[in-house]
Amino acid sequence: MNANDPRRKDMAELARLLPAPAERDLPAGRHHVLKEHLICELRLAASPVAGRPATRRRRKPAIVLAAGGAAALAAVIIVLALQPAKTPGASPAAVRLLAKIATAAARPPAPQVRNSQFWYIKSWGAGMGCNAATGTCVLDKPHESQIWQSVSNLCVTGLLRAHGQNIPLAYDGNRQHCPDRGGVNDPTYRFLQSLPTDPHALLSLIERQMSGQQPPPEEAFITIGDLLRGAIAPPRVSAALYRAAALIPGVTVVADATDAIGRHGVAVAMTVEGVRYEWIFSEQTLRYLGERDIYVARPRDLNITIGSIASEAAVLQRAFVDHAGQIPG
Repeated sequence: MNANDPRRKDMAELARLLPAPAERDLPAGRHHVLKEHLICELRLAASPVAGRPATRRRRKPAIVLAAGGAAALAAVIIVLALQPAKTPGASPAAVRLLAKIATAAARPPAPQVRNSQFWYIKSWGAGMGCNAATGTCVLDKPHESQIWQSVSNLCVTGLLRAHGQNIPLAYDGNRQHCPDRGGVNDPTYRFLQSLPTDPHALLSLIERQMSGQQPPPEEAFITIGDLLRGAIAPPRVSAALYRAAALIPGVTVVADATDAIGRHGVAVAMTVEGVRYEWIFSEQTLRYLGERDIYVARPRDLNITIGSIASEAAVLQRAFVDHAGQIPG
């Protein structure tokens, strides 16, 4: 490679721009501590103390470099940047299972939904709470939650019913324009209807909208899982989400998993920062049952045993109703 080769200049520029080791935004595993399962309200809570952050912050790995380590890391980054990209996708077992789940999900007819209606999701679940001073963590007592959300406009006030309280879900002040169909991280049914049903196009759209948070494979898996649990998608879009998940590297199968009410099923899973995210399905019907997040490595700053449940959920009922607070027949 001569001195005038453009690639040499690119590599020198990459080495110059290599950032110093960054502090974590969130320590490993703390994202899951914040992800308390008031089930669907996870996506809607504005406070990271009461529930999941409204927008996930990308966690940066802690990197400690000895003398000369930055130059060595720069060389590794440059070599990787010049290599052809490889995206192997999920494990063969996960690809086969997700294909069957997608086929089952596509079978029901698409419901006829009016813009004035709300989706209703009834769930049961729990999340882990931690004492910041001691690092001690305990799984909260499981509880039921019900959520009503406008199918067409996030500017319309919805309702959360949990812990014996009715909590209005008002969005005024948080929206740049109204009406608002939402996005990948906070969708309405009308937004989900607009998504592409080609799995490659759908995965690309999710990764673009969630860019700058987790690395694309992990963030895509987490985002799809949020949609499966906390939203109602048209059958063809649900099928496309499962087929998109089959394209994600690192997705595997767990032969036996249990949701928040004890239902056993087979799970599609991915491990992110020491926590295994599991989507659980009925082995008989392939219907989505719920999810479970399990620590498979102990985080440095928390007193958590490997195998502990970070959060768990079970979806009990989904329907469309005419007004917030209405219980489906």
